[in-house]
Amino acid sequence: MEQTEAFRILASADRQLVLHTLVERDREASVEELSQQVAARRHRVPPEKIDDREVERAQVRLVHTHFPRLVDRNVLEIDWSDRTVALSDDECLDRLFEAAEELDGWPPTDLLKHPTD
Repeated sequence: MEQTEAFRILASADRQLVLHTLVERDREASVEELSQQVAARRHRVPPEKIDDREVERAQVRLVHTHFPRLVDRNVLEIDWSDRTVALSDDECLDRLFEAAEELDGWPPTDLLKHPTD
């Protein structure tokens, strides 16, 4: 993966959140967990308080837009039978995270904070 493509992948907050969540969860999570995390972080509420409609919208964005792009670039592997998403073992992943380290906003800490209420 060229650096330019790595930055294109990292240009989406949703994709950054997916990647960060997978790193936090030892490289694997369910589609539902990722959808809930992305929705909660996007709306800045604790995951247990996020509205189901927002989780569903996040899941639609992930499944139809972000996951296919990440799978095509060998960043993710998805097992649809058990709805599990995992980081790939491809060397492109190393280049992607090297590019991420060059970003001022990596990890996406501004998106990771939830209100305490």
